Amino acid sequence: MKKFAVLVIALLMLLTGSALAKNVTVTGQGLTPSEAENDALRLAVENTLGVLVDSQTLVEKGAVINDQIYTQSRGFVTDYQVVGKNLSDGVWNVTINAVVDDNPNSRLMNELTRLGIINIQLRNPKIAVYVPERHLQSRIPDPAGETAIVKALLEAGFSQVTEVGSRLNISNPLNMTAADMTRAANQLGVDIIIVGEAFSDGLGDAAQWLPGNQRSNMQSCRARVEAKMFIVKTGQIIATDGKYGSGLDNSQAIAAKKALTAAGKQMGEYFVQQITGMYTSRQSLEVIVYGAAFQKISQVQTAIGAVRGVKSCNLSSYEGGKAVFTVMYSGSPQTLFTEMQKATDADLILQSLAYNTLTIQVR
Repeated sequence: MKKFAVLVIALLMLLTGSALAKNVTVTGQGLTPSEAENDALRLAVENTLGVLVDSQTLVEKGAVINDQIYTQSRGFVTDYQVVGKNLSDGVWNVTINAVVDDNPNSRLMNELTRLGIINIQLRNPKIAVYVPERHLQSRIPDPAGETAIVKALLEAGFSQVTEVGSRLNISNPLNMTAADMTRAANQLGVDIIIVGEAFSDGLGDAAQWLPGNQRSNMQSCRARVEAKMFIVKTGQIIATDGKYGSGLDNSQAIAAKKALTAAGKQMGEYFVQQITGMYTSRQSLEVIVYGAAFQKISQVQTAIGAVRGVKSCNLSSYEGGKAVFTVMYSGSPQTLFTEMQKATDADLILQSLAYNTLTIQVR
């Protein structure tokens, strides 16, 4: 079982690595070889966007994409080779094999997110978690590992998490294809889906290995949670891992649940790190605060600093009861406001929020 699990994880990691860049072959045209080459680079990026972005958004954001993305195509292509060049009827044709970096932290993906072309809700995404589990010796009700993953995500400030439970009936989630997961995620209406398997096994009496074959009447169990996470919009598998946990109780069933919970908690914390480091780690928010006195403004700054995921909070300006803070935060403006309310007794009123701007009043 352990060797099989390691093999699965290794294969998934290979899949993950191969999915982080698009290799395309395209032919551009122009009056000069240089013009044709630039046209080919544009086509390479356009080809990639056709996979990353739905057709309706491509039409609606056509002008922005042309001005901000296609005109900068060379900057989004990490490597390319000219594999063909010819002149026909006064028009140059240049064929290139290009690598377009669509890694979640790539320049292209950051620009698509900044421009609102890739769903900005990935700052506080809708996440579905489907990790069915089994105990090798008996059936255990309620998915302890899956629940622990959900809890870790919620505690990190992700407020739109769904525990799938019985809504999906898939015998082997780890073998789902990207197309299978996309269908499931669309069915659930989410941005990110986490799928996997969890299993536990009883190890017997906790004291059986002590000298004299002692008995403690305490049952020990070992558990493993294996899971992978992918983004619905891009179809990319962007994280995969497996975690172990152990549990001890006079009931084997409870010991198994403790072990599954421990492994699930580690798995959840791992996914939190992956999500916050994916689209959100470099997010700069502008927080505008209106208050009657600087003392109130100071309360807000203290509240911001107390929010998990805030890397820095700097006062940019203060004049006439208006303060502007520059905040590096790994979440959405809405989540930041919600967590600020929890962190202070000050009366905070939400006035407006946008992709990277939060405006509040403090009384």
